[in-house]
Amino acid sequence: MNWEFFSNNRYKVLQCMAQRRIELNGKEIVPLSQQDIADVVQLSKKQVNIIINELKENGYILQKSPTRGKYFLTPKALNIVAQM
Repeated sequence: MNWEFFSNNRYKVLQCMAQRRIELNGKEIVPLSQQDIADVVQLSKKQVNIIINELKENGYILQKSPTRGKYFLTPKALNIVAQM
């Protein structure tokens, strides 16, 4: 497990998303926009955008559509949240 990857604000963003998941049509989604996440974790929207792209590139989240929110946490992400 790459704990160094989460030694900064990435974990804050991932935890925020994990805590705000809702079930929709039998799937758990994160219905937050990047601005919503930025407001919760007290980072800029640009910082959140960079972190979300890093999380996507490393297989921690998937995005249903390029528009507002609708992120999915992968099992890999849920495992990190459970262990930290």
